[in-house]
Amino acid sequence: MSVTQLSIFDEEPKDSNKFFTRKRTWSAAKHRIMLRYIQAFCYNLGGSKPFQSKYLNYVDGFAGEGKYDEGIGIENFVDKSDFWNRYKTDFLDTDGSPLIALKLAKIFGDEQRVILRCFFTEEDKELNHNLNINCSLIGEGLSYKVYDYQRFDKALDKIMSELENYPTLFFLDAFGVKGVTFEQICSIADYVSKNKGELFLLFHNRAVARNAGLYKTSYKDSKEQKAAETYTQHLTKLLGNNSDSDWKPKWLEYREEQQKFERWSLEYFKYRLQNNSNFKGVASLEINEQYNDTRPQYHIVVGSNHPQKALGVFLNDFVYQENELLFYQDDITGQYHKFMSQEWERQNNERIATIKPQIIDILRIKNQDWMTLDNAITLIILEIGNLGYLSRTKYRQIFLKLYAESIIEAKQLGTRGNLTLKNDIRVVK
Repeated sequence: MSVTQLSIFDEEPKDSNKFFTRKRTWSAAKHRIMLRYIQAFCYNLGGSKPFQSKYLNYVDGFAGEGKYDEGIGIENFVDKSDFWNRYKTDFLDTDGSPLIALKLAKIFGDEQRVILRCFFTEEDKELNHNLNINCSLIGEGLSYKVYDYQRFDKALDKIMSELENYPTLFFLDAFGVKGVTFEQICSIADYVSKNKGELFLLFHNRAVARNAGLYKTSYKDSKEQKAAETYTQHLTKLLGNNSDSDWKPKWLEYREEQQKFERWSLEYFKYRLQNNSNFKGVASLEINEQYNDTRPQYHIVVGSNHPQKALGVFLNDFVYQENELLFYQDDITGQYHKFMSQEWERQNNERIATIKPQIIDILRIKNQDWMTLDNAITLIILEIGNLGYLSRTKYRQIFLKLYAESIIEAKQLGTRGNLTLKNDIRVVK
C-alpha cells in the first residue's frame, strides 16, 4: 500500500493568509550585516602583522538604548552558522548594534586577537541612560565609552580626538536627513584614509524625498517659506555645500515621480563622496523587507579606505547572502520554512541579463590592460556600486560567457584550458 506524503507547502499557495514571505525588519537585516562585517573587520585588521593593529575602534553614532524589547533575526542566524557555532556566543534577537559590538569585543578579547574599543553616542537623555545600563550589564572588562547625551554632530570632534589613530569602523544609523553633515562625513573620510577603516551611513531614501518636497518656487506666506527652508537646509547639509543648486531643479523635474528622485539623490550623494572626500571607494546596499520590494526605504552608503577587499569581496557577498534570506516562506506557525528556489533563480537570471551590457561597457573603458579575472570582478562590483546585486560567483559566470563569446580574451590558461580567477584577461580591442 502506498502512502502519500503531504507537504505543508502548496506549490502555488492561493490563500494569502496561509503563507507569507518572511518579513524581517530592516533593523534585523542591518544588524546581521554589521555582525558579520565587524567580525571581518577585526579578523582582517586586528593582530600582530605589520599591516594590523592590536587596537581597533568601533563608533556607533546613533546608538539608541542598545537593545529592543522584542527582536528577530539574530539568534536563528547565529544558531545555523557553522562559523558562529565555534564560539560560545550569547547574541540575542533583542540586541542592538552596541550590544552586538560589545559581545564581539568579548570574543576577540578571549581570543587575544584584538582589543575592540567601542564609542557610543545617543542624544536622547532617557535612551542614553538606558544605553549606559545595558552596556554595563555586559561590558565589564571591555573598552567602551558612552558619551553624555548630546547630538552626534556635536560629539564628533571629541570622539575623533580619542580614536588615537587606530583603524576605525564608523556606524552612523541616522534616521532622516539630520544628525551629520557632508563636511563631517568628509572629516571621517580624512581619518580612515590615513588610519584605515570604513563608514556605514544610513541613507533614508524617503526622508530625503519628503524634505525635498517642501521646496517650492513660491510660497503662500513667509511662515511657510521659513519652515520649508529649515527642512531643505538639512537636506543641503547632508548632500553637501551648494548641493541645492543641483537637487532643487532635479526635484522639480521628478516631483511627480518621487522614486526617481530618491534614486537620483542616492547616486548624487555617492558621486559627491567619491569625488569630494578622501574615501578610496564608495558604494551602497539596499535594505529590503521582502524579496520583491521595488522601493526600499533605506540604503546603507559605505565609504572605505580599502574598497577592493572591504566592498568588493566581504560586503558584496555578505549582502548577496542576506538578500537570499528574503526568499523563504513561513507557514503561519513560523516553524516551517520553504525556500522559493524558482523565484530566487528568476531574480538572478534577470539581474544577469540586465547587468551584462553594463559590464561590457565598463570593461571597454576600464579593462584595456591585462588584469586578473579576480580583480576584474572586483572592478565591476565597485564600478556598479550596488553591493550584493550579484555574488562574485555569478559575476564570474558572466565573465565566462563573455570569454566564450570572444568579448574578452585571456592568456596563460591552466593545463585544462579553463579560465580561472588567477588568469589575466582584457576586453578584445
